[in-house]
Amino acid sequence: MRDVSGVKTLLAAGLLALAATAAAAQDRPLPVAVPAAFAAVGAGGGSFSGEAPAPAFWRELGDSTLARLVDAALDANPDVQAARARLAQAREARRLASFDLLPTVTSGGGYDRGRLSAAQAPGASGSQRGYRAFDAGVSGAWELDVFGRTRRTLRAGDALAGAAGEDLRDVRLALAAEVALAYLDLRGAQGQLAVALRNAENQRRTLALTEERLSAGRGNAFDSERARALMQLTLAGTPLLEARIDAARNRVALLLGGTAADLHGALDAPAAPPSLPAKVRVGSPESMLRSRPDVSAAERRAAAEEQLLGASRAEYLPRLSLVGGAGLNATSFDSLGRAGASRYQAGVAVSWPFLNLGRIRSQVGISRARAAEARALYASAALRAVQETESAMSGYDRSRARLAALESAGTASERAAELARLRFQEGMTDFLPVLDAERTLLDVQNQLAAARTDAAAALVGVYRALGATGPAEEGPAGS
Repeated sequence: MRDVSGVKTLLAAGLLALAATAAAAQDRPLPVAVPAAFAAVGAGGGSFSGEAPAPAFWRELGDSTLARLVDAALDANPDVQAARARLAQAREARRLASFDLLPTVTSGGGYDRGRLSAAQAPGASGSQRGYRAFDAGVSGAWELDVFGRTRRTLRAGDALAGAAGEDLRDVRLALAAEVALAYLDLRGAQGQLAVALRNAENQRRTLALTEERLSAGRGNAFDSERARALMQLTLAGTPLLEARIDAARNRVALLLGGTAADLHGALDAPAAPPSLPAKVRVGSPESMLRSRPDVSAAERRAAAEEQLLGASRAEYLPRLSLVGGAGLNATSFDSLGRAGASRYQAGVAVSWPFLNLGRIRSQVGISRARAAEARALYASAALRAVQETESAMSGYDRSRARLAALESAGTASERAAELARLRFQEGMTDFLPVLDAERTLLDVQNQLAAARTDAAAALVGVYRALGATGPAEEGPAGS
């Protein structure tokens, strides 16, 4: 008897330990080592500040057309609609899981008619062996979540619904960045086309000057042909720029879920790319990790897997359910309402998969591996986010430096071209300095227009890396 008592004591202790493990279901944050500040955030210098970034970057760029386009895309884009549908699915799945905490009640009724065999009712006549029964009632069962299996599954559903919400935010962020980049490409191509047309006009005036000098006997045909060739070469690049403008407009329309005709000429008028802010607010790496939707989604999936691991461990433990039912039973329909037709039952049911522990152990092993994978994926997402943000900030800083140098070069090239034309017009030099100055001017202005676009696109890349997409569209699941 002492041996049996000892076994019972050990078994009870084991059950309590497993229960404590299963009931310790808490969503704990996953630690990831990140620097205190971004490397590009200097003490009072540089292009960045440690203040909190803008929540919706497309409204911070100072371009109302871009803001309207992004808002329209976020409403109409099919990818966003699909992500919204996935979020709705996750929330409904969580809601469905919540019903496991409630009793299951069913109602029913029936009519049964039959006859026993002679062996079943010896000595009874055929009419006496016949029977019929009417029955109506309700039955119910309620599993008491003693060890937290259902509650952990429900918390996993909460976490997965939250991850689906972060996935929606990630799709919105990617879409906003794509619209912004397509818009900037359009404006950049329009700017380069304006540069080409403006330089072609200047070169046309230079050509007229060479032809005028040729007619006056002070020039030569060689200078005129070189001037004409430079002008035509400049004009030859305009069809490619116009095709690029059309392609960018079509891409914007596609992201908005429509066609280029739907824009109704909203993008036909050229406009400069958005101006760059004096300082870009980037916050800290820690705040960035909280803002990045892909990192948040990975963390919530890791939390969900931890909860599911606890739920699978709870399968080791018994399940306790309250069962019962009540109703009416009689041999005729009219008798259902009479005294003595009522029936009821109530009880407690205990189930324990004692002989199925090997299968449960394997399921726990699978859940443990899935939880480890989810934690590793979260750590990878967090480290990748820091690296992407640092690289984006570095790229933007270099783009601004290049833009500043090209702006100085553009001013000097314009002045040099003007002086070369004046010297040539006054006969102080030949045509070669004019030709060289105008070629340089066209090249510098083309690079300057492209650099403005590149710097604005790099700024969008910084906001994209920071996760600056605003709050989720709706409250958390289960709210």
